[in-house]
Amino acid sequence: MTTAQATAVGVATNGPPMLRVNDLHVFFNVRRGPLLRRKTLTLKAVDGVSFDVNEGETFSIVGESGCGKTTTARAVLKVETPTSGSILWQGRSLEDIDEQETRAYRSAVQAVFQDPYSSMNPRLRVGHFITEPLLLNSSIDRRERRERAQAALQQVGLRAEDVDNFPHEFSGGQRQRVAIARAIASSPRLIILDEPVSSLDVSIRAQIMNLLKSLQEVQGFSYLFIAHHLGTVRYMSQMVGVMYLGRMMELSESEELFGNPMHPYTQALFTAALPDHPDIERKDVMLRNDVAAATDIPGGCRLHTRCPFAKPVCSEVEPEWKQVGPNHWTACHLY
Repeated sequence: MTTAQATAVGVATNGPPMLRVNDLHVFFNVRRGPLLRRKTLTLKAVDGVSFDVNEGETFSIVGESGCGKTTTARAVLKVETPTSGSILWQGRSLEDIDEQETRAYRSAVQAVFQDPYSSMNPRLRVGHFITEPLLLNSSIDRRERRERAQAALQQVGLRAEDVDNFPHEFSGGQRQRVAIARAIASSPRLIILDEPVSSLDVSIRAQIMNLLKSLQEVQGFSYLFIAHHLGTVRYMSQMVGVMYLGRMMELSESEELFGNPMHPYTQALFTAALPDHPDIERKDVMLRNDVAAATDIPGGCRLHTRCPFAKPVCSEVEPEWKQVGPNHWTACHLY
């Protein structure tokens, strides 16, 4: 997708978006096969993804496991290096920023993951965990870091004195609150939420989602929300991108997407994951065959081997983005 197309596929704003991902590719070389006859294959984890995240907005990426959602998030976090394409922060490519600007970027962009306990040192108090991002700012002394950690804990519904507790002293939902406290302690502008509630009980999940929305309303955070649970995505998002095998298949405002899914993959996803619901359009689309390997993606539309509506052109030509409604785009030869 070109820069001009990437500009079109997003909500119109008065200026450049906070974050722009343009034609992002992230490939890995993997070795497969018997020990003495192994071949090096290219795994196309992210294969031409473009989207914008605007100020105060939640942009969600939804799709099956292995579709490239988390790799996209890791590229935005500068954990994975893009093979090609660009990631622009406030109009500036991340490839062009120097070391000092990178430190500022890492402070402005924080993350919350599915299992916060795995990233906490069980021998250290959570205050240490929360204040780690603040070490990027040399002007903040130890006392202020502690005060910020206490304030962040209170903002997420915990006690200031919990700063001296150890990770094992918290429940799963409380540990996720601690992870959110760490993310907000440095006053970021963008928070990447990678399956932040999928491992929680339903009641706790609702509490965490409400907390995230409340923090966004009060402090104006932008969220890049990664999830596979469609109900969660609908509740949290203004814009949604649907990914399949490393590529965006459909992109739309949340209510438009759930009310009128256009791409066969989105329709099939809703059929499988959203049982009868009075507010959600269901077209009962069933895909055939299994998902292709990311090392052997079919030519043309990558869904054509599974799509019940596939035409000859689908196996030959990669579909381009087409606008099918207000702030609603899809990449499908049916339109």
